Amino acid sequence: MQRPGGKLTERLDELSALYVLTDRLYRAKSNHEAFEAGLDAIRDGLGCRRASMLLFDDAGVMSFVAWRGLSDGYRQALAGHSPWKVGERNAEPIFVSDIAETDEPAAVKDRIASEGIVGLAFIPLIAQGEVVGKFMTYYEQKHSFASHELNLATTIARQIGFYLERTRAEEARKAAEEELRASEQQFRLMSEHAPVMIWTCDASGKCTNLNSMLREFWGVPVEEVPTFSWHTTMHPDDAEEIGARMMEALATQSTVSVQGRYKNCKGEFRVLLTVARPHFSAKGQFRGLIGVNVDVTESEQAETALRHSEERFRSAVEAAPSGMVMTDGSGRIILVNLHAEAVFGYEREEMIGQGIEMLVPDRFRSSHPVFRGTYDSRPLARPMGAGRDLYARRKDGSEVPVEIGLSPIQTSEGLMILASVVDISERKRSEAQRELLMAELNHRAKNTLAVVQGIAHQTFRGTPATEAHAAFEGRLMALSAAHNILTQTSWEHASLEQLVADSIQIRGTFSNRVSASGPAVLLQPNQALAVALALHELLTNAVKYGALSNEAGKVSVEWSRTSLPRPRLNLIWSELGGPEVSSPSRRGFGSRLITGGLAADLEAEVALEFQPQGLVCRIDAPLPDGVLAQ
Repeated sequence: MQRPGGKLTERLDELSALYVLTDRLYRAKSNHEAFEAGLDAIRDGLGCRRASMLLFDDAGVMSFVAWRGLSDGYRQALAGHSPWKVGERNAEPIFVSDIAETDEPAAVKDRIASEGIVGLAFIPLIAQGEVVGKFMTYYEQKHSFASHELNLATTIARQIGFYLERTRAEEARKAAEEELRASEQQFRLMSEHAPVMIWTCDASGKCTNLNSMLREFWGVPVEEVPTFSWHTTMHPDDAEEIGARMMEALATQSTVSVQGRYKNCKGEFRVLLTVARPHFSAKGQFRGLIGVNVDVTESEQAETALRHSEERFRSAVEAAPSGMVMTDGSGRIILVNLHAEAVFGYEREEMIGQGIEMLVPDRFRSSHPVFRGTYDSRPLARPMGAGRDLYARRKDGSEVPVEIGLSPIQTSEGLMILASVVDISERKRSEAQRELLMAELNHRAKNTLAVVQGIAHQTFRGTPATEAHAAFEGRLMALSAAHNILTQTSWEHASLEQLVADSIQIRGTFSNRVSASGPAVLLQPNQALAVALALHELLTNAVKYGALSNEAGKVSVEWSRTSLPRPRLNLIWSELGGPEVSSPSRRGFGSRLITGGLAADLEAEVALEFQPQGLVCRIDAPLPDGVLAQ
C-alpha cells in the first residue's frame, strides 16, 4: 500500500527529472549529450530500466541513436520498425501494456519477448509539426500506463523535439551562413577578375571595394581603397550631374545608370557608363550599391563620328542642286531635300514614310515595283531609264519631265537607294525651240539652194555650157545632202560614215562597185561640208574618167583615226579597174576644190596620186580633242 505522501513524492521526482532534462538539453553541446539526458529523464521519470532513442536517417529509416539495456541483436532485428513515416503529422503516442496481446507479427513479438520485454511505449519526437523520430520505454512486466506517465512521456518527447528543432535550425542557419560566405567569396573572386570594372559602396556612398580592373584604371593600391574618393576623377563638366544621380540612387535605394568622363591613372579622360543597383542584407537592410563601369570611349567616339558623318551627308543632300530622294529596301521614302519639295510639290512631311510610287505617274505606277526589284538585285550607280523619257508625278497630278540618277548606299540598316531628280522642263522647252529654229534654218537654206539652182538653170539655159551646168547642180546637191545630215543633229556634227555612204551612193547606183569602211568619226559642220564637196568631186571624176567610167572598175573609201600625238583622220580614196590613168596636164576646178577646200576647212594635207591603175586621194586632217572623235 502506497504511503499518502508517495504520489506527491513521485510528482516531485517527475518535475525534477523534467527540470534536469531541460537544463541538460539547454547546455548540451552535442546530440550524444542531449540523447543521454533524454534517456536519463525517461528512466528517472517513467521508472523503466531500459529505453531507447531513434531518429529517421537520410534514407528515411528509423534508426537507433541512443539506448539503455538493449542487446545488439535486438536493435539490429527491430531497426526501421516504426508505426510512423517520415514527415507524418498528428502522430499520437502508443502505449502497449503487453506486447503478446497486440497484432504485431509473431516474429516481432517473439524477438521482443526474447529480450525480456513485456510492456513498452512508442512516443513520437516532433519537430516543426512532423515526426522526426521516437523514444521508447521498455518494462519486463505487464505495464498499465497511468495518466501522469502519459503526460510525462509526452512532455519529455516535446522537450527533446524542441532540442532537435533548435539544433536543426541552428545547423540550417550555419549552413546558410556558410553558403552566404562561400557565395560572397565567389562573388569577390569573380568580380576581382571580371573583364569589366566593378565597385561597391556603403549606404553613405563611401567606396568599399574596387576590383582589379577598376583599381588599375584609377591606379589605386588595394590598401588605399577604403580612403579612395572617385569624385575627384570626374570631369568638371560632368561632376554635378553624376553626383546628383548617385546621391539620388542612394537616397531612394534604386538603380541608376549614368554616363560621364573620368580621368584615369594616365591623366586621360575616358567615358564610362555606370550601372549601379542597390544591395540589401538578408534582413532587408540597405547596404549600399553594387556598380559596373564600362569604358565606352571608343563606341562613343564612333557614334559621334557617325552622327557627324550623317549630319554632313544630310547637309550635302540638302544642299544638292537637284531633288534628292532616299528610299529603303522596301521603297519607303526616308529622306528628301528642299529641291525635292519644289519638284514634286509635296511638303517634306507628306513624303517621308510613304512609298516611292507616290511620285510615279499613274500609268507607270503598277510596274514600278518590278523595276525596283530588278535594280535592287544588281544595284549600281547609273542613270535611270537610259534612252527613255522619264516623268515624275507632282502632288497636283501633273507630270514633269525629269532625269534621274540612282546611287546604291549600303548601310547597317540594309540597302538604301539615293535618287537625284532633275526637273528638265526648261531644257525640254529649249530643245524644242532650238529644233524649231533649226528646222526653219534648214528650210531657208534649202530654199536658198533652190533659188541658186533656179538662177543657174536660167543662166545656163540656151548656152553650150551644159556640162558646167550639170557640175554646178551636182555640187549644189552635194551641199544639200550634207545639210540634211547636219540638220539631223541640229548642226552639231555629222557622221563621216553617213556622209561617205550618201556621197558615193553606196546603197544606190554604185552599190556593187563602191565600198567604205572605217571607225565612227564625227565631223564639225564646216569639215562635213568640205568633205562632202570633195567626195562629190572625186565621184564625178571617177564616173567621167576613172574607175566608174567602165563596167569593171571599183572605188573604195577607207579611213582610220589615230590618237597620238594628237587625234587625226586618215582617209584614202582609191580607184581600181578603170581606164589607165595619167597625170593631167592642168588642174581643173574639182582638183583645186579638193586640195584647196580641204586644206582651208580641215587644215588637211591632201595628196592626189594619178597612178596608172587608178586615182588615189590621201587626206590627212586633224580632229578636235575628245568631242568629235569617238
